[in-house]
Parts: sequence; structure tokens; C-alpha cells
Amino acid sequence: MNRKTSLVKNILIFGVGTSLSKLMSVLLVGMYTAFIRAGEMGYYDTLINVVSMVTPIISLQITDALYRNLLSSEEKSERVLTNCFAVLLCGIAFSTASLSIVNALTDIRLGWYLPGYIATSAAFLFCQQTARGLQKNTVYAVSGMVYTGVMLAANILLVVVMKMGIEALLISTMIADVVGIVLIEVSVGVFRRLKFSLLSGGEIKEMLRYSIPMLPNVVTWWLLMVFNRFVIRLYEGWDANGMFAVASKFPALLMTLFGVFTLAWQENAIFEYDSADRNEYYTKTFRMYTRLLTGGILLLLPVTRYIVGVLLASEYQAAWELIPFLYLGSMAQAFANFFNTVYMGAKRTVGAFVTMVAGVAGGALVCLLLIPVLGAQAAAIAHMTAFTLAWLLRVFHTRKYAHICMEWPVLAGIALLSGGYVFCYYLANPVADMIMLGAAVPLFFLLNRDLILLMLKMSRDFFQLRQKR
Repeated sequence: MNRKTSLVKNILIFGVGTSLSKLMSVLLVGMYTAFIRAGEMGYYDTLINVVSMVTPIISLQITDALYRNLLSSEEKSERVLTNCFAVLLCGIAFSTASLSIVNALTDIRLGWYLPGYIATSAAFLFCQQTARGLQKNTVYAVSGMVYTGVMLAANILLVVVMKMGIEALLISTMIADVVGIVLIEVSVGVFRRLKFSLLSGGEIKEMLRYSIPMLPNVVTWWLLMVFNRFVIRLYEGWDANGMFAVASKFPALLMTLFGVFTLAWQENAIFEYDSADRNEYYTKTFRMYTRLLTGGILLLLPVTRYIVGVLLASEYQAAWELIPFLYLGSMAQAFANFFNTVYMGAKRTVGAFVTMVAGVAGGALVCLLLIPVLGAQAAAIAHMTAFTLAWLLRVFHTRKYAHICMEWPVLAGIALLSGGYVFCYYLANPVADMIMLGAAVPLFFLLNRDLILLMLKMSRDFFQLRQKR
């Protein structure tokens, strides 16, 4: 199997597993807004973003080292798993003890749920990264589908029937995490591979040398998310925070494309890092990625306002105004993360941290300057600014590891076209929306013709093979 076919195969596998998950997460927003007030949603979103910022610190981002080392040497899987799990277990124990003390001394709403939430989320991620590292991509994809199905069922029971509010969202996530862990354990045997006789301080130090530089890269991104939430809360209140939280769910439609591609690309990028034609391969792949994301954002903009009108309760209808810049920010994030795989392949992850810190600093400054004038919209613009800056810095900084040739005139054209679509979006004119959609559909297929044809061919070959069996 050549590398392009391998990449497309992984896109298909991850696409089935994650597309349904992302779509379901957007559909669940409608349920949230019908049963949970905007202020409540704002508090929950801020709480979860704070936890998401702290969790990588607790785990020392060891799951990144787990994935990278399993890809490099499956023969050492038991040793890698054991040492990584030891780090994770220490982090979970520390966080549980710390949060118990904090909860005993203060009155954080829902605080007693957080130790369990962090533990199950970290363990599920550990299992998923193990499945990916062992190249059990189908198991990884299925676990995501099952996770989403369980969360949906739990949310319907706890939010709709039992009317437990935001408490139900935490409980549903923990239940889904546990089911996902059990599924991967049955299929892959993650915990059955652990042998504590293989614990090695030297190996732990080696993996931490890889993972710890990734930690600030992740934490600074979440720091921007938390910073934006607190600034919105300071200037606009919890209701505006809830509005921003709901609007932030819609880029999940675009992030479906980004997430599927990234999951497939990381594996190929690491395997091909030492190839003689690495630069050419990375360049071609980035251009394909750019076309895919551009087509996706042009398709989504004309229909988003109508999706908001159908899905969201009246209290949340103004969220449509925040979404375009969140789309553009997600696109910039996808570009920045594409270049992050170069750092992973080279095992030079410090550069990811430096470029992300610079981006977050720029985004925070934009948020502070604009929020008195634009309100919550400033946070959306800050999100876009931070990742655009981080991406541009990585374009130049990664050239010492892999030279990805940029088509700057094409990218400028994409920026102008996207800007035109955003302008038409804010016209809120049905005729303009129809014209945009009418142009976006053929343009998407034209831009991604080769990829679509290859995916259709591989799908047809797969089903033909199944029929013969």
C-alpha cells in the first residue's frame, strides 16, 4: 500500500468514527439549550475549560510520548505502556488528593465530580492513544462512536428526563469514558499489557523529555480558551459566556474535517519523516489539506445561520453572530497543528511551545483591546488571531526540519474568498446565502476531486472484497 493510499485509508477509518461523533456533539447543543440556561452553560463551559487546561499538566502530556513511542517500536509496547501509565497514575493520584483538599476547604460548585472526571477522561485518552500507537485505528474509531452513543443516551436520561442540569453533563461524560475504556481494553488489552517489573526511571525520563515540551503547547492553547471565558464573564456576564460556549460548538463541523485528517496525517508524517522526498510529500499533503478545509468552510458558512435557527432555543439565537470568526480560527488552528506534526516527527517539540506561546500572547492582547468594543465577538477574533500567528511562525521555524513550500498567492486568494463569504454571511440575506451555497458545492468537489475519487474507489474496492468473502 503506497503512502497516499495509506493516508486516505486512515482518513476513511477515522472519518466514520469521528464524523458521527462531531455531528452528534453539534446536535446535542440543541438539547442543551432547551433544558439549560445560558448562565448555567457559561459556568459549565468555563469549568470544563479550566479542567482541560489543568489535565495535561497532571499527566505531563505523557500520552503524546506514548503514541510516538508505540509507533516507533511496537515490540517494546509493554515497556512503553507500563512506564507511561506509571506517570499517568501518579498524576491522577496527585490531582485527586489536591482536589479533595480544595473541595474540603472551599465551595466549588460541582467540585466533587472533578477528580472522577479527570481520572476517567485521562484514562480514556490513554487507551485511545494506545490503540492509535498500535495502529488499531478501527478500534480507535469505533470507541469514539460508542463513546458518543453512550453520552447521547446518558444525556437524554439525565438532562431531559431527570432534569439534572449541568451536573448531568459531567456524569454523562464519565459514564461514556468508562464504557470507551472497557471497549478498548477488550479489543486491544491495554491494561493486560502492563508489567510493572518493566518500570524504568531512565525510560520515563526519556519519554518526559519528549512530552514535557509539548505540555506548554497544549496548556497555552487552553489558557487562551480560559482567558477568553473569564474576560467575557468580566465584561459581559455568564449569559454571554454561555452564548460563546454554544457558538464554539459549531466549528466542530469544520473540525470534523480537521480532526479526521490530522489523526490520519500524524501517523504518516512520523513514518515518512526520514524519507528522501519528505519535503515534497509534506508540501503536497498540506496543499490537499488546504483545499479540503477551504471547501469545508465555504460549505458551512451559507447554512450555519439556518442550523442555529433550527437547533438552538430562542435565548441562544444571537450565537450565529460569533460563529464565522470561530470557523476561521479553527481553520488557522488546523494549519498550525499540521506543522506541529513536523515537530513530532523530528522530536523537537520545544518549537511547538515557543510558537504557541507567541500566538496565545497575540490572541490575549487582541481580546483585551477589542472586548470593550465588540463584546464576546472579541474572543472569537482573538481565537483566530492566536492560531494564525502560531501557524505563520511555524511555517518559517519548521524549515530547519522539513521545508514545506507555501503557495502564498493561493493562500491570499483563499483569505479574500473566505473574507467575502464572511461579509455575505453578516448580510443575513437568504438570496446571498443561496448564491454562496450554489457556488460552494461545485467548488468543494472541484478542489477535492482527486481525494474524493480515490476515497470512492477505495470504498468500492472494500465492499467488493467483503462481498467476495
